[in-house]
This record gives sequence, C-alpha cells and structure tokens, in this order.
Amino acid sequence: MLNLHALTSQFLFFSDVGSLLGRRRSGTTRLIIIDNADDDIDIAVAIDALRRVEAYRTITILAIVKESASDSGVRALEAGANDYLPISYVDRELAIRARMHWNTSAKLNEPVDLGVDFNSIYPMEDRLLMQNALWHIKKHIADISSVSDLSLHMGRSEKDINKAFISHLGLTAFSYIRAHRIDAAKAELVRTRLPIAQIALDVGYSSPANFSTAFKSIVGMSPAQYRREVRRAECQEKTSL
Repeated sequence: MLNLHALTSQFLFFSDVGSLLGRRRSGTTRLIIIDNADDDIDIAVAIDALRRVEAYRTITILAIVKESASDSGVRALEAGANDYLPISYVDRELAIRARMHWNTSAKLNEPVDLGVDFNSIYPMEDRLLMQNALWHIKKHIADISSVSDLSLHMGRSEKDINKAFISHLGLTAFSYIRAHRIDAAKAELVRTRLPIAQIALDVGYSSPANFSTAFKSIVGMSPAQYRREVRRAECQEKTSL
C-alpha cells in the first residue's frame, strides 16, 4: 500500500462500503480500493451499491481478493469494478494498476463528445466497456479500421465488444467504426482543404481508392463530389442572405 503514496496524498479509509456511501463525496476522489482478501463480503453487492450512486459511477474501483478466489474477482468485474488482483499481487502490482487505470480514466474524461447517454447502459461492466470503446474510436480513428484493432487498443475480446455494441447501440462494432470513419471524413472534407488522399489516411483507410468506394457506398457520392455539393450549398445560402 505504501507505493500508492507516490501517486496521491488523498487517502481516506473506511471500515465498510456503507461508511463510504454515507460520506459526502469529495470532488478529488479518484480511486476506490475494496479489500476483500478475507472473502468476508459479497464483493458484487458492494460494487453494485457504489456504481448505483451517481458520484461513484465513473470512479476507478479496484478489488483485492483472496488468493484462490478468482470467481470473486470475476464477479467484481461483472458488477462494475475496473480490475481485481489476488492479495499476493498487491505489493508488486497495485500501484502499477492504479496508475494505468487513472491514465485511462483521465483520457475518458477529456472533452470528447461521444454522443451516447451512458447512464442508461447497464450492467456497469458494459457501460465502462462502451465508454472506453467509443473514446478509442473517436480519438484513434486513423489506427482503428476493424474490431480487431479496437480489441488490441482496449485489451478486450472482439466477442465482448460486439456483444455490448449490439445490445446497447443496435449495431455491430464494425458498423459503428465504419459510420464514424465516414462522419469524420465528411467533417474534414467540409472543414478543411486537405487533399482527399490525406483525409483517407486520417480516417484509417489504406488508400484513396478504398476510401472513395466506402464513402460512395454510404453517402451516395464520391468524396470530391460531396465536398463540391456542400460548398455549393453554403455559397447559395450566403448569397440568399
């Protein structure tokens, strides 16, 4: 535990989850560690209770479990924990994992419009997965052209990612990625004078030809034609004012 002092001086300790829930949350709270090494609480119930409170829905939660209690760790993840580790791993891995999850949390809290009401997504495991997935797609679209790419960025299986997308957005992860690439391309075509070849690379296409084919199949016209049509419409609107 001492290693964590290098990461934060904002430590508060509570004897149980009920005591934490009864406290008025400080805006500086960044991490909750639930020590269940003695396997004396229902870890899933405790985490679910925390995640149901608005103030704790996005805070990083790590669970410490008994050495032989991997099932308890899995239940913690299903209830909304960000990670778990057996008691024997605490000395060498807890600080590292805390820093890793804080970095991810900081990225997710950057001002990026993800266009989804995450408060309506349950279970919490799915909510965290979807937040992470959409953030990676929005911020790294040039590097994510497939669900396989997204899986590598997130460290989650393609099956889990697709299941969550279908359940909560009604479409596959690939369909979402493809639609976002085209939306990002449309924005660049209108907002910039970049060559179409450069825009193709910016949104993750390996060649202008592949980009043009995909763009036309969804938008109904080529990227060049779309740029001309939008600019023509903007000029006509200005003329009519």
